[in-house]
Amino acid sequence: MPTVLITGTSSGIGKATVERFAAAGWQVVATMRQPADAADFDWPDDVLVERLDLNDANSILLAKTAAEARFGLVDVVVNNAGYGLTGAIETCSEAQVRAFFETNLFGTLRVIRTFLPQMRERDAGMLINVSSIGGRMTFPFYGYYNAGKHALESVSEAIWLELHDTGVRVKLIEPGFTQTDFATGGLQQGEHEIPFYAERIERLTQRLQQGQSGSPPTAIAEAIFRAANDPSSRLRYSAGKYAWLLLTLRRWLPDRVFMNLIRRAVAP
Repeated sequence: MPTVLITGTSSGIGKATVERFAAAGWQVVATMRQPADAADFDWPDDVLVERLDLNDANSILLAKTAAEARFGLVDVVVNNAGYGLTGAIETCSEAQVRAFFETNLFGTLRVIRTFLPQMRERDAGMLINVSSIGGRMTFPFYGYYNAGKHALESVSEAIWLELHDTGVRVKLIEPGFTQTDFATGGLQQGEHEIPFYAERIERLTQRLQQGQSGSPPTAIAEAIFRAANDPSSRLRYSAGKYAWLLLTLRRWLPDRVFMNLIRRAVAP
């Protein structure tokens, strides 16, 4: 059976993705910053749990070494790990923004650089990068999070173009609103609290905490699993409720119309 390594598996989409691949009989390497978090998970005994911190290049290499020692070469890498940064653009400090990109973008690039050379050399393998519909549009108070996903989309497109004539595949998963701790935990003001934004942030936080129409993580895990089993050169896969609809509207509506729609729907 093929081997998949998944990052950020202690909760949400990552945890559900481990369970989906394990149920299908794949050899699964579940990575997280604190492997002890998986002690109470009802995972099969043959799921290999390893430490991987996006900000620790050595931990990425050690996870790769452990995966190969147990299962052989890794066939599919699912880049799911990361965290959210919310708040108005001017409320987040430079330190917050730098830390966010260091983890979410540069950390993911560390994983890609660790596994991609071997895939390229053997002319086989797959990178699946978990993006968001926010990688192709922007929502108020999610500007930096969206910017990180836009960057991931660009990196993925570049790899797709650079390796198109090889057996290496690149996939982007673009979920809509998903019922995860990040999505429902509420928005932050950033380090610099500015009263001007407080009321709208509070209204949007209340909507998120009500869980309006969000998809369960299992729906996103299913999309990841389908992508992993698709040998075609298809790049993008929308996932969850309303994702396809919003992406279609973003493609066809003029900027002014679409952005006013988002403004009225998300943070009136």
